[in-house]
Amino acid sequence: MPKFDLIAFDLDGTVYVDHAKYIRPRVIRAFEAAHEAGVMLSVASGRPVGMLGASLVDAPWLDWNITVNGACVSSARDGRVLSARMMPVSQVRAVVEAVRSLGGTAGRGGWSLFAPNISGFDRELNREKFASRGTGDGDRTNFSFVENALAGGQDVAEIPSIDEALDELDTDVYKVGCMLDTVEQTQAAIDLLSASDAVGGLELACVGPTELEITRAGVSKGSALSILCERLGIDEGRVVAFGDSGNDVTFGESACTFVAMGNATPEIKAIADDICPPDTEDGVAVWLEQNLL
Repeated sequence: MPKFDLIAFDLDGTVYVDHAKYIRPRVIRAFEAAHEAGVMLSVASGRPVGMLGASLVDAPWLDWNITVNGACVSSARDGRVLSARMMPVSQVRAVVEAVRSLGGTAGRGGWSLFAPNISGFDRELNREKFASRGTGDGDRTNFSFVENALAGGQDVAEIPSIDEALDELDTDVYKVGCMLDTVEQTQAAIDLLSASDAVGGLELACVGPTELEITRAGVSKGSALSILCERLGIDEGRVVAFGDSGNDVTFGESACTFVAMGNATPEIKAIADDICPPDTEDGVAVWLEQNLL
């Protein structure tokens, strides 16, 4: 009998190596074996459903999608939404203005926006700056999935500006992202957004040295996992979750078994229940082969 009823897994840095568009064969075989043994599987990603990747489109072993950092939980079978926790446009505007109030270059570009009818980023984002990270210095892992989606020609919209995109929205927002210029600027934004009453309650995930992902207060992968378990009648203690970076930290607040990747950040490794080999060594598959049954 399997030790777990549900497996939740992050994508980039966990089952996608260097933001690849597919899951490596050994990991897929481990997922297939788990599913055949009666275990359900769920993505747990910062990506929206439309950017999950070819390996997950109609994958027969995938049951659920926890997407946009937990703002949406949906069925991988029929798209039925179990939970949608969103920010009103007015709150997103307040976030944008707060970051801009830091002065200098803060908040001038590098915004991404995810809502039911749009997955896009600000065209003011300096592509050359990000492209240079991936040439010759081995630093491609600092890319966000948004920038990589653009570079890879995926179906992601380029919005004229965050302000114009918000003007045109007729729905609330799942998640907004901001790429800042320096670590110091990023920390200043975190401090301001955490303390400001004007922006309302927020959940902040630092997914790179200068990249923030922002959702409504309490909206995270960990809380979405709790919602999914409640809806399915699953004990969180019989869930294993895999992750590697800042938006996975809330798995450590869950009763699940949280497994950090060997390539995870020190913060994630420090709170994990276990550590598996890195993504480049099919760490998720290695751990499941040793611990599922």
